[in-house]
Amino acid sequence: MKILLPVDGSENSLRAARYVLNMAQKHPSLEITLLTAACDFNDVYFTEAYVDTQDANRRCLDAAKKDLARVKKLFDEAGVPVETEILAGDPGNIIVSYAQEKGVDKVVMGSRGLNPLMGMVLGSVAYKVLHGVKVPVTIIK
Repeated sequence: MKILLPVDGSENSLRAARYVLNMAQKHPSLEITLLTAACDFNDVYFTEAYVDTQDANRRCLDAAKKDLARVKKLFDEAGVPVETEILAGDPGNIIVSYAQEKGVDKVVMGSRGLNPLMGMVLGSVAYKVLHGVKVPVTIIK
């Protein structure tokens, strides 16, 4: 069974990682992919007079790598193998596309990420994934 675990550095994301780690320890045949979406500032929306898009993208990528490394370390220390992916763009769209393209069997993710402007009950990313994928989704609070 292929499990997709979106990672964003939030506490809910870490709880989701611990949930998947517990699953993997009970079922060693699980194939787990940690996926994080780095922001993607592009020049269509920002001019260099206001935002250095290359620097902003580099900083977002660095932050995404740190978030991913933190979660990967949990799995490494437990001896559970995982694959990792970093993609740039809108997190909800990336997760939905990745799940469909790679044929994952289940998505496990935190209910709300780091953005304080997310939805009241479910974050906007979780909401988009829940309604965009055709596989079971487990939302961890």
